[in-house]
Amino acid sequence: MVKLWNQDISSMGYGMASLTVGANAPSEEQAFSCLRTAADLGCLVWNAGEFYGSPTHNSLTLLNHFFAKYPEYADKVILNVKGAARPDFTVNGDPEFVKSSVDNCLALLGEKGKISMYETARIDANMPLETQLNTLKTLKDQGKIAGIALTEVNAETIRKAAKVVDIAAVEVELSVWCTDPLHNSILTTCAELGIPVMS
Repeated sequence: MVKLWNQDISSMGYGMASLTVGANAPSEEQAFSCLRTAADLGCLVWNAGEFYGSPTHNSLTLLNHFFAKYPEYADKVILNVKGAARPDFTVNGDPEFVKSSVDNCLALLGEKGKISMYETARIDANMPLETQLNTLKTLKDQGKIAGIALTEVNAETIRKAAKVVDIAAVEVELSVWCTDPLHNSILTTCAELGIPVMS
């Protein structure tokens, strides 16, 4: 077991994309079974996305239904949510777009859902990094998100971001097919700064 936010969790998390994306996505009851099994095994960091599925059936609407049926899991899960992507999946870091994305995510989750960590799908290269991070800080201060995460960033960006806001976690792709984080200084930078890494 490891600790994240003073909570004992498994070193394994749970990615939700496959539960609502594609023609072979499971039924809702099958998805519920997967979520309950993951949680019961201690896999309590769940990675969801505003765009993991359609606007009316995605990982957040699935969680809305799940928490309504199994409310005992709502306070156990540390939920990381990706958002702020246009319909063509390009990122939009404009403050108003990000704010509307967070509001939409909260609406999709429903009253029992909460956003433990929120990350824009990518850093918008057309918008100053500080502007994007300060938008998220405002949303955190308002209580709409509990923490700010990063994804698809390099070590330099992580260092810059950590000087602007507290970074709750960094998400990376790490697998037998992608070992880049082992060589590109992301893991060592996060270790130095005390930032948890999700993969």
